[in-house]
Amino acid sequence: MLIPIAALLLAYSLTVLVATLAVVALWRPLLILLSELCGTEQRSRFWSVWTAVMMLTTPLLFVSLHPVATDPTDLVQGTMTSALFGILLALVGMGCAVWSRTPRRADHEA
Repeated sequence: MLIPIAALLLAYSLTVLVATLAVVALWRPLLILLSELCGTEQRSRFWSVWTAVMMLTTPLLFVSLHPVATDPTDLVQGTMTSALFGILLALVGMGCAVWSRTPRRADHEA
């Protein structure tokens, strides 16, 4: 059994680690995509940083909403479930935003 503060710190650490891996994996492709959509480097950098912050804070929010388990197995399972759901939600939001602004084939033909 973990003491509650150690469990909380472990939950947040796992969440930040998983979310950071997702941000690192998507950073370069996202920057390239946003450069095309935004038109300027400053705008694409802003939206890339904004997306990275959302991909880090959304999982932390979901992990914070659940009570912290002191059993290590329950802690890791609950933390990973909440963190991955938060990352997925952030990616869905980002995907919808990018998809809605991506030019379609019909737009090019007109």
